[in-house]
Amino acid sequence: MISKKEVVRFLFEVGSLKQIPRSGWLYFCIKDPESVAEHSFRASIIAFFLTYLETKNLDKAYKAAFLALIHDLHEARVTDLHRLSKKYIKLDERRVIEDQFKGFQEILREFDENYKELEKYVKDADQLELLLQAKEYSKLCSDVMLLTKNLKLNTETAKKLAEEIKNFSGKWWSNLKS
Repeated sequence: MISKKEVVRFLFEVGSLKQIPRSGWLYFCIKDPESVAEHSFRASIIAFFLTYLETKNLDKAYKAAFLALIHDLHEARVTDLHRLSKKYIKLDERRVIEDQFKGFQEILREFDENYKELEKYVKDADQLELLLQAKEYSKLCSDVMLLTKNLKLNTETAKKLAEEIKNFSGKWWSNLKS
């Protein structure tokens, strides 16, 4: 049985992601970059649509959205390490996840079972969110687009969405009718 006390502790830990900046943007002098929580939120929405467009299966789309929502949860304990930092630091993400989910073994098992099947959608969502954020930040610093040069996309839908993102002005409100 899951303890309410443990759930509350976990929710506070999750909330700490709102305070952790995505470190890669700092190298491009982006002041006050998005938080890990903000990144995870949009990545989960992307994962939902991407998975649904690929599979036409709502259950898989819901699961992929949840997996994307928590894909960087380990950063509540280790922060968002830039890829340059990861060159020198060995991070045991699995150990962090196991510690975070200690009181939630059933959920961890479900996570493991679903992640293997839905991993390509979650990874593509993560990459597409990076592309979207870079496009938005490119108004402040055009160099941020360098981060998107080597996107690794697994699905055809993600590749098509990436092209749409690159070609979109970002002015989502411009065609709204009053």
